[in-house]
This record gives sequence, C-alpha cells and structure tokens, in this order.
Amino acid sequence: MKTKDLILMSLRNLNRRKLRTFLTVLGVVIGSISIIMMISLGFGMTDSTKKQLASAGSLTQIDIYPANRYGGMDEEDGKKKKTDKVAKLDDASVEKLKKIPHVEAVLATEQFEAQINVKNLQGYASIVGVDPVEYAKFDIKLDSGRMLQEGDVNQVVMGRDVLRWLSNPQRPRMGASQQEERDPLTTKMFLTLNQAGGYDPDDKSNEANKPKQKYQIEAVGVFRDDDYENNYYIVMPIDYLRKMKKDAKKLQAGNRQNGYNDYMFGGRQDKENKYNNIKVKVDNVDNVQKVQEQIEAMGLKPHSLNDILVEINNSSKTQRLILGGIGAVSLLVAAIGISNTMVMSIYERTKEIGVMKVIGASVSDIKKMFLTESAFIGLLGGLIGIVLSFAISALINYLGVKYGFAANMSGGGFSPDFDPSQLKMSIIPAWLALASLVFSALIGIVSGYFPAKKATKLSALEAMRQN
Repeated sequence: MKTKDLILMSLRNLNRRKLRTFLTVLGVVIGSISIIMMISLGFGMTDSTKKQLASAGSLTQIDIYPANRYGGMDEEDGKKKKTDKVAKLDDASVEKLKKIPHVEAVLATEQFEAQINVKNLQGYASIVGVDPVEYAKFDIKLDSGRMLQEGDVNQVVMGRDVLRWLSNPQRPRMGASQQEERDPLTTKMFLTLNQAGGYDPDDKSNEANKPKQKYQIEAVGVFRDDDYENNYYIVMPIDYLRKMKKDAKKLQAGNRQNGYNDYMFGGRQDKENKYNNIKVKVDNVDNVQKVQEQIEAMGLKPHSLNDILVEINNSSKTQRLILGGIGAVSLLVAAIGISNTMVMSIYERTKEIGVMKVIGASVSDIKKMFLTESAFIGLLGGLIGIVLSFAISALINYLGVKYGFAANMSGGGFSPDFDPSQLKMSIIPAWLALASLVFSALIGIVSGYFPAKKATKLSALEAMRQN
C-alpha cells in the first residue's frame, strides 16, 4: 500500500468517528499542556531567580579574598589543618589571573580606614584604592557624576551613606534619617588619620584623637543608593591611598609609645597579602565556573554569585523533573485513551480488516494503518497542546506582571530601576515545544502498537463472518 493511500485511509477512519476521535485527541491535548506548563513554570522560577541575582550584582564577577592559612576542621579530632596550597594576593597572582582564558579584567584593591570630616561633623569611612583604568571595566552604575579616570589624584567615587552617618561629636548622635541630605559632588570633605572618636579642642585629655594628617578629597561620582556593595565606601586611585597608608605608618611608628593604637591610623595591615581583595571580570556567565576552577587551582579562594546560580540550576532540574512527572500522569491517561480507542476500532472494523486481508493487504499494511491513526491522534493532540500552552503561558505572564505574582514568586529583592515586565512566570523554550510534539506522537504510536498487533492476528475467514 502506498504511503499516500495509507495516510488518506487513516484520516477517513478517524473522521468516521468524529466524537470519539475528538475526545481521544482532547486527552492528548490536556496531557501535552500539563507537561509543557509544569516544566515551563520551573523554567520561569529559575529565570526569575537568575534575574534577581543579576540585579543584586554582576554574574560575571568573581571576588577573591585572602585565604585563611588554615583550611577547615579535621573531622576526626576537630583540630585545624593547613591547606596544601595557599596563594597570596599580590602582583604575581594578578598577572597570573590576567592570563586565564575568558578573563576580561582584573582589579586588585587595597583598603584603608580613616575619619571623614565635613565642617564640624565627622564619621567613619572605609576607603578602597583601585586602578582607575581597570575599575572602569567593571559593571558599576553611578547615580550621578563620572567614574574615576586615569590621571585622577584625590578624586573619589563614593556612596551617599558615607555622609548620612556623620555627626557632631559635641552633640547626641542622630540617625541617618535625621541627617541633612548632602550631595557628595558639592560637599567639601577631608580625610584624617585619627578615627578613635570625636576631638574636642577644649578637652586636653582627648589629645589622642587630635587630627594628625589631613587630606582633602573631591567626589566626582556617586554610587546608587541600591548599590549595597559600594554605597558605604569611598573609592579612590590606589596611588593616593598608598600615600595615606605610608603617612599612617610613620604616625604609627612615632606614637605607639604614647598610647596610640594601630586603628587610629588606618587599622592593622595584612603583612602576608599586598591586596585586600581581587576582582575578576569574566567575558560570559557560562565561563565563570571554568575560570573559578582555574583560580582555585592557583591556591586562591574565589567567590561569585555563580556559586548560588549553580545550586539554583541543580535544584531547578529536580523541580522540573517533579513538575514534568506530574504532567506526565495526564499524558499517561491520554495514552490509555488512545489504546482504548484503537481497540474499540478493531472490534468495529473486524469485517473491514478481513476484506483487506482477502484482497491481498499484507499484515504490515494493516499494522501501519492502525499505527498511523494512533500517531495522527498523538500528533494532532500535541500540536493543539503546544498552541494552547503558548497562549496560556502568555496569559500567565501578563497576569503575573500586572498583579505582581512574578516578583513574589522569586522572593522580590530587585533593584528599583528593574523593569518588572522582564519577569516571566512561564517560559517555553523552542526545544520544549518540539520535544512535546515528538513525545505526543511517540505516545500515540506506542499506544496504538498493541491494538495494531491484535488487528494483524485476526483470522480473515472469522473476520468475514462478522455481521
């Protein structure tokens, strides 16, 4: 039997029992929609969480901090044990990091503490020294002003929270909400190397806190208030920070015998590591894991949001399997419906099968006819299921954004300028739609296999005797 004749005959047979065919196809449609929507909701939750992480910070950034000289606890006796290899944060490590494939930028930072003074107000300031050229390569957004540039000396980029916590040492301390809001770009600021408390010129017993060195700084950029990683810091060219640290060392050496402590002049410095932190920017989020593995091989301890992302991907796979399994139950019921339809069709068409055998139709042709009919049921149900799934997905995403369900599903925590329309509760990748269509067709074929085999075993003479 020709393929064209086989297809036309199968379609006529399905059309002969319209209601039964419709109900059987409907079962496949429901099963297909169940699987697609369940898995798509899993993709939606994963994507929303990824966007939340991206909103909190760059997914392509890796932070490296000084490794503890001791690694973990020994499980047997609870004693600390040294790690096999611990690299230092120094210029040699920076050069090695730059040579790792897929690394776009490496930023080594030094930190320092000082007192910040604005008129009669003072407060605590954490200062970070950076290379302006490398710093500009990182994904840092400013609320106003510009980034640091090559050639800057005492220019800084800072967050407003640094100024919000200033206070007058002669008056009761006020909270940040009670402070006068100041624009760092227009505020005259000084850094001093004493930070152990307020200085009262009339209090001679408080000479330890008298400013010992004064540096005027000029803010050229302001971090956004939602940039929690940077908003409490002052970022300046590393050369200027090193000058302050050098001056602090001189003051430390000359005043320890007078009762001064190291924290009055910038805090104790790590003698083993030149840098307090090294940031690495990777060209693509897909390469972060590979770069981290190479950094670990150097003996450094990298940390990134990708660590959380890996855990999310692993857990989301389990979620999708569970959700897909729930949807698969509906498709299993649909498969039983297809088998039932085809078996009923055999009993109704027994005489037709006998005639086909008498006129010379082969066993293979009869089997192909029933398999083609069941495949059409699965294929048609899969196609309709895909179309309806996309429509349902679009409706869910629309309502999710309109009523805030999508943000609630991911736990919130997005930056103020994040566009909620980017969130989707349901995501249907093209491969999922295609896989669903193929799976539905296969379900139809498998469900029709045993009825088709049963049809081929019918005796031609017995079939012809049927009324």
